[in-house]
Amino acid sequence: MAAQNFETCLASVLREEGGYADVPGDGGGATNMGITRATLGAFRGHPVTKQEVAGLTRTEAALIYRQNYWSAVCGDDLPAGLDLALFDDAVHSGPRQAVRDLQKALEIASDGLLGPVTLQALRAAQARDAIAGLCKVRRGRIATLKSYPLFARGWERRIDRIESQSLALAKVSPARAQAAAPARQAVPQKGKDSMADSIQIKPFWASQTIWSSLAVIGSSLAGALLAWRGNDMAGFGASLTALLGGVNAIVGRVRSTAAIG
Repeated sequence: MAAQNFETCLASVLREEGGYADVPGDGGGATNMGITRATLGAFRGHPVTKQEVAGLTRTEAALIYRQNYWSAVCGDDLPAGLDLALFDDAVHSGPRQAVRDLQKALEIASDGLLGPVTLQALRAAQARDAIAGLCKVRRGRIATLKSYPLFARGWERRIDRIESQSLALAKVSPARAQAAAPARQAVPQKGKDSMADSIQIKPFWASQTIWSSLAVIGSSLAGALLAWRGNDMAGFGASLTALLGGVNAIVGRVRSTAAIG
């Protein structure tokens, strides 16, 4: 697991997102450190101005990234390297789409939920192969977007950089590789959960992912209500997206029973 990797992965994502921008043609509108006006409003529970977006601090941005994206893809439970690749995909395209990309790379049903089937497939795969496959699927998907011609060069270069950094993070020590080998070779015994092995993670109710996701759901509900009352459809949409991300994270975390790698 790579629970300590959040700050490393966040630094990579923030380098890609840059500072304040309000680019014509970008549906996100005013954005700072990758946080849109609608997302910031949903997080704070009330509509915000462009000036407030410009004044966003790194500390608050980190809280939003952890709650809305990292926890939504169970970043603390992913292998080093894959956590960055999936996290960046989630930031760019939404957590559920990122999980779908990963599932397609693993050649399993793509429902957008990071549950036991996906976790089992991850444990059976090499992290480097999963990273390369995820980035390949991501490239193919963004090439079909209507806005691709406008942003193609930047998007492609971003994925190239993230893939390179993710593969570097995936390099493991001989001790870790040896520890991970039995999990990859294990054969489920009849009558036992196919996800169970000798590597156990803390129960779901003690998981930081669960509590972070509950916070996301609470703030998203409040943001959605205020946006609805204020006829702010962008804010309402961002709130619903964040809410679904929190729900997906909880579902995936509760259904998982073993660490990946």
